[in-house]
Amino acid sequence: MKSGFTLIELLVVIAIVSLLMAIMTPTLSQVRQQAMSVVVNGELYGIGVALESYAIDNEGLYPPTRADCNPWARKHAYALPQELVDSGYLPKGEIGKVRFAKIEDKFNRGCAYKYIAVGPKYDYLGAPFGNQHLYIPEGFPAYEGDNLIKYNDFEMSPVTWVLFSLGPRYDIQSLENRDFPLKEGFPVSRRFWYSPETGEGILARMRLIKGRHIGSFEK
Repeated sequence: MKSGFTLIELLVVIAIVSLLMAIMTPTLSQVRQQAMSVVVNGELYGIGVALESYAIDNEGLYPPTRADCNPWARKHAYALPQELVDSGYLPKGEIGKVRFAKIEDKFNRGCAYKYIAVGPKYDYLGAPFGNQHLYIPEGFPAYEGDNLIKYNDFEMSPVTWVLFSLGPRYDIQSLENRDFPLKEGFPVSRRFWYSPETGEGILARMRLIKGRHIGSFEK
């Protein structure tokens, strides 16, 4: 006569499986996030190569920053510059009046990675929009002092440009409702960079004035 599981034994097995799943789920989620971060850093590297190629072909100049105060462009502020599309380096993206180089941010679906360069700034209709500046910690990148220095001249700024993904757990409402906290050192300051320990922060890649690339991929 074959013996089967009793109801108690079955419930015990179900409880054990449920417990194991509860233990493993956060770990699997963390592994998935880390894997996605690796992919994002790889794509930012590729975009950085495209920017350097563009500069070689344009007498050392980099594309301008694109931003716009209109509601339809708010979500796409600082999208990858359309010059990279026009020069054939990256594929084209277009949403309404917003044209940009389309490589989707894995952590911000429907939007491209973001780009800020010190120097000229234009809106998405091609009109001048003032100069783009960065607030950079004193002593960066060797260390980060308490003082933030405002740079709007790319020949003087320690950082020429910044590429970044919004990273995991970013509050998308803050992106749509207000400007990035540039005056707090965003996105250059390391305190905004992604931390595997907390699972939060932007994934950034930036070009220093002497040509070296640094960013959260080094952590």
